[in-house]
Amino acid sequence: MPRRYIVVMIVLLVVAGAGGLLVTGVCRVREAAARMMCTSHFKQWALALHNAADTFPVERNEKQVSAFLSGTIPHADLPPEQRLSWFISVLPYMEQDEVLRQINVRHGANDPSNGFLTTYRFPQLVCPASGEYDRSSREWKSTGPLAHYIGVAGVGVDAATLPLGHPKTGVFGYDRRTALPNDIPDGTSNTLLLIETSQNPKHWAFGGPATVRGFVPESAPYLGDGRPFGGWHGNHAVWSSKKSHYCIVAFADGAVHSLTNATAPEVLEALATVAGKEELPANW
Repeated sequence: MPRRYIVVMIVLLVVAGAGGLLVTGVCRVREAAARMMCTSHFKQWALALHNAADTFPVERNEKQVSAFLSGTIPHADLPPEQRLSWFISVLPYMEQDEVLRQINVRHGANDPSNGFLTTYRFPQLVCPASGEYDRSSREWKSTGPLAHYIGVAGVGVDAATLPLGHPKTGVFGYDRRTALPNDIPDGTSNTLLLIETSQNPKHWAFGGPATVRGFVPESAPYLGDGRPFGGWHGNHAVWSSKKSHYCIVAFADGAVHSLTNATAPEVLEALATVAGKEELPANW
């Protein structure tokens, strides 16, 4: 083979490699930016939940203490999935008082008096990595409002209906309120409050599984593409097809972290409960 052809081939290989590195670098920058924005969203909602908890205390041991609001706005005549979600309760703490004034809290999410909810969207509830919302064009891909961030109910299909004190109970229940720190003996820094999901996201204003979910052991492993939680954030490898998935979470103390799909299911189940008394491994 003539030398000039060898040189041309080498140059082409170098250019192709550089192009691949450039594309990978751009992808990484975009994913990092999306994770940062997603983390910011979680911090806003966690802070709003804490402010609401301070505003509406409950009585524990003859004392008034802060308590997270219930997973749905109470309504004895409606099942949880037809009630208004906990997001409605914290709207004032997200500077959304005007939205709250348009909502009839005495009725469910499907009630005609709350018809405007069918089209009202929150960018702060949509993961930037999902592509659902184009910030440059301000256009939406999905046909209706969605919530990629949901409250953690505990462990099991029935986690949101379990009573306080049950070892599988998490922070969010349809009709229960979790006091700080009385009802969280596992510790607020070891208890999940919010988690993101790409799995069948639903309308943010509806109660039930749309906005409150538990970790169901039969569905483990929990994090990553096609899994119950996470699924939006990935770390592209340059010379390998392997990809690590990240899942943004908020803890009951308000801290926001990224967990990876390498996090063991039993660790996530332990973090999902408020009083499971599990022993977490070091450096989980």
